[in-house]
Amino acid sequence: MLRYKSWLDTRLWFFLGLMALSAQVVALYMSYPMDPATTYPNGALGVTAAEMTRLRTDEFRGYIWLRWFSTTMLLIWPVFAIRLAGTGLEESAGREYLLSLPATRRRIAIAHLTVSAAQIAAITIVPSLLVCALAPLQGQRYPVSDALMHSAILMVGSLGLFGLTMLLRVMTRDAAAYLAMGGLVFLVWLFTFLVQGFTPYSIVRVMNGADYFFNHHIPWTGLAVSATIGCALIWLSMRIVERRDF
Repeated sequence: MLRYKSWLDTRLWFFLGLMALSAQVVALYMSYPMDPATTYPNGALGVTAAEMTRLRTDEFRGYIWLRWFSTTMLLIWPVFAIRLAGTGLEESAGREYLLSLPATRRRIAIAHLTVSAAQIAAITIVPSLLVCALAPLQGQRYPVSDALMHSAILMVGSLGLFGLTMLLRVMTRDAAAYLAMGGLVFLVWLFTFLVQGFTPYSIVRVMNGADYFFNHHIPWTGLAVSATIGCALIWLSMRIVERRDF
């Protein structure tokens, strides 16, 4: 029942995210092919200008990674992930309904966390697998293993974002949390793109899996830092919910 209530709270944004990202997959193949060096002359999010020329050596694989995992999934995906992470955690959400349930606050928070995590996983993995499924239409092949690995890196790398969204949502009301998260994400994205020397250390580079793409190296350090911060913020959010009087 608790999971069903969380599903009802978040299903609209889940379906919107799934449809929007799936539509982007179609647009991805409609714009193929392209020259990454001329299309992104100054580099892309989490990608340095020097690395752009390396994408020509593996033209199709580089195109998919650049346009999907390093652009669409860093610009559009966070909008829906943040919304799913925060919906239903505000102080007034479902108060009358929750009062009638024989459930602890911890169980309510865990139910929401479980549903939101499953939905975020779905809007990450399903469109990425669609990228693989549509590749033969262009006479190409994109490995499912790469799509799953980049999806996993994105989800683990974004745990800090997920946890911070939950914390802000339980501490603030209405749009304040989303405005704060949007401003923070914009600043990080801006610094990553414009500040010389910052890109290699940005969480954006961890999320897009640049090290895995270029060097076949999983960014364990960045993933561990994001996961640790995210889990700590999620735990803190649950503690706040537990102490809240309905």
